[in-house]
Amino acid sequence: MNEHLLRFDNDKTYTFIDCETENLCLNSFHNLPWQIAMIKVKGEQVIDTKNYYVSWDRELHVSKEAARITRFNTKTHREKSVPFDKMFPTMKDWLESSDYIVGHNLLGFDIYLIRDFYKKMGEDYKPLMPKILDTLAIARGLKSGELYKNNKSFLEYQYKMINYIRKGMKTSLSALGKENEIEHDYANLHDALVDLELNLKVWNYLKWKVEI
Repeated sequence: MNEHLLRFDNDKTYTFIDCETENLCLNSFHNLPWQIAMIKVKGEQVIDTKNYYVSWDRELHVSKEAARITRFNTKTHREKSVPFDKMFPTMKDWLESSDYIVGHNLLGFDIYLIRDFYKKMGEDYKPLMPKILDTLAIARGLKSGELYKNNKSFLEYQYKMINYIRKGMKTSLSALGKENEIEHDYANLHDALVDLELNLKVWNYLKWKVEI
């Protein structure tokens, strides 16, 4: 038994992060997040949760499809939103103080938005990159049979797996949860916090399957 594997280390802290956005563009100039949720975990214990509705220096233009999928409500957002520059210090502190940053398709989507947030605030996002654990990449690696070899960069491996596509391979959070009989509120997915709660459950399953 390798006691250095993450599954056995209960002292590490993780920040899970997810964004709900106007559309699927990777550039925040055209696509701003209206909801950013985070869960802070130590070992397997949730120690804090944040769920922000975010306002910006321009009006949001949530696409009809994004609004339908995420159940975006203009009135609710207006009543609950906080300016991005007011919530950024908390997000920055959580991401930078954690040992790992976890998300599903984090390397394929959210990290591009986080990069732009950091640039907007005059900060450098690059030190975050080695901390990333992308559960989509990990799941694709497992399903493809292309397992991580710990003599290589885990970040490079994850980028490779993010771009691995095979017909019929199902690696969405919903698919991973259901096929592994993980109990969850699936009807309310595409809310950032509900997604993260499932992401945490999926990670707790996946970490027993990978040698990291």
